[in-house]
Amino acid sequence: MKNNVILNLFSVFFGALFASFVVAAEAINNANAAAFYAAIESNNTLSSSVGTKVESLSATLLETPYGDGSLGEGENGLYDKDPLIRFDVFDCTTYVEAVLAGAISTSIDDFMPNLMALRYRDGKVSFMARNHFPSADWIPNNQGLLTDITKVVAGGAMMVGETVIDKAAWYQKMGKDRLKCDDESSADCDGLLSKLHAEGKAFSPQTATIDYVPLGAVYLDIKEDKWAGINQALLDRIPTGSIINMVRPDWQLTKWIGTNMNVSHQSIAIRKDGRLYLRHASLTHKKVTDEDFIEYFSTYLAGSSLKGFNVQMLNQ
Repeated sequence: MKNNVILNLFSVFFGALFASFVVAAEAINNANAAAFYAAIESNNTLSSSVGTKVESLSATLLETPYGDGSLGEGENGLYDKDPLIRFDVFDCTTYVEAVLAGAISTSIDDFMPNLMALRYRDGKVSFMARNHFPSADWIPNNQGLLTDITKVVAGGAMMVGETVIDKAAWYQKMGKDRLKCDDESSADCDGLLSKLHAEGKAFSPQTATIDYVPLGAVYLDIKEDKWAGINQALLDRIPTGSIINMVRPDWQLTKWIGTNMNVSHQSIAIRKDGRLYLRHASLTHKKVTDEDFIEYFSTYLAGSSLKGFNVQMLNQ
């Protein structure tokens, strides 16, 4: 009897706690969505530049919590029925996608079609068509909207990061947690995972290259095992509102996810009060935040796998 009472109390407590989290998330979602959509309308009323649009839209989502894998293909999705859009949580890529989609939208009605066009190959909403890999999918499939300006920024110091992305092996590494099944032990979930693995076998290993500005071109010296001295002329060539992709050439991840990669993070360059910042959904800080550009990269030692960054600019 006593144990049942305790269990009931725990159930009531955690049920109320969960409900409060849901209410809080919904409040953040609604507030962020309202501010974001208002910024779309304001940007177009004022005929703002691309950089200004990106600045204002990205600012509406500052302090939003970080969350990985929160989006999927919606209720009609086969493999991942998570929502197509949420404004209460972002990871680095979904944050960049939302801001860019808003920046190219001439009205609120344009936003979702533009977001789908950015996130999926040919705008076809499916797990198999999603631009999962920045260097192999997301960047090349969006070159109609973006221009790679890395060579201009690097000023003769540009390097190329190359790796082989094995999507078939990546798919085979996926488990039931990617499917968001109601019951992972069910035969239906087993069958769905087998179907996903089978579809993934259609992919062949793909060489993916990406231009990058080496950190050695940004920092002119190394002192006490840290980068030091700033190439201000190079920094001045990075436009506000540009997309910064962190490059780790041939990043050795095969034993964990089935394939190597060469991009580890995506963010937005923002200029404030004469300084350059990275605005991004940060796993470290667990939220969307601004970090000083120079300070951020200075924490990566010369021996780090992070070697530099690629720069993409939204077309006018």
